[in-house]
Amino acid sequence: MHLHATVSIWQREHDGTYVAELDGYKLKLTWKPEAPGERRGFCWEAERDGKEAAKSDELFEEAEVAMAHAEHFAKQKAAS
Repeated sequence: MHLHATVSIWQREHDGTYVAELDGYKLKLTWKPEAPGERRGFCWEAERDGKEAAKSDELFEEAEVAMAHAEHFAKQKAAS
């Protein structure tokens, strides 16, 4: 299955992160720079009612791919 992000719901913050709200979840996308022995990439986290609900287990090269995975998480949880 190929996921597509709803890019229009994401807002870029002054610190370079991206945020969105979807199905009761606050989603946040951050960039992790490359460090010795570590990969670089985008990761996401989801929060509901002020508590962390989930975060990505992997880093994504493309912001849109990370956004799509975060949205997919929120939609799945809302449907269950």
